Amino acid sequence: MENGVCVGGLTDGGRYVRLLDNGGSNQPKDTSLAPLQIWEIDYVAKANTRPPHVEDVVVQTMIRKGSLNRDANIEEFLKVRNVPIWRGTPDMLFDGLVQWTLKGSGYIDAVGGVPNHSVGFWISDKPLYKTEYEGSIRYKYRFDIFDINGRSIKYKGFEDPVSQIPAGTLIRVSLARWWISPSDNSEKCWLQLSGWYNL
Repeated sequence: MENGVCVGGLTDGGRYVRLLDNGGSNQPKDTSLAPLQIWEIDYVAKANTRPPHVEDVVVQTMIRKGSLNRDANIEEFLKVRNVPIWRGTPDMLFDGLVQWTLKGSGYIDAVGGVPNHSVGFWISDKPLYKTEYEGSIRYKYRFDIFDINGRSIKYKGFEDPVSQIPAGTLIRVSLARWWISPSDNSEKCWLQLSGWYNL
């Protein structure tokens, strides 16, 4: 993000958290936080969160405890903590509340309904293919070989993009912060893809 890094986490009890600094802002771009790390963190919930971004917490103290192995079975890690995983097409994401533009970008808005959280995990039933559009990297899902637009999800992660994310891969998805689209002057949260595991 322009003003820092959006860092998501998962408590040992399976609660999603978004780790803000002690001033309530995003983590700095040079943050020491990285995927698969284990931390002991004291935090307080951020006041006045706006759904679906209810995961925001303000970090008070943090102590590094180690890391998960890159080859660890993250899907099993999530199951043990009763973290739900969406399976199938992108239309399953966020309780089916994602709407799609004609070009395939996903979003939620107040009219179509707001889910009760803004992050989640997904296992796609088809591969996702890397494309580039207007200077950004996106991953495209096609329902069949004749599907021109399909579903197109912007990539906002740290790992080097891969040409294809195979079907059956565990993927992390999220909804960006509320933003007023200049094309129609309406407030939306856009769907984005931020990482994958055990690829």
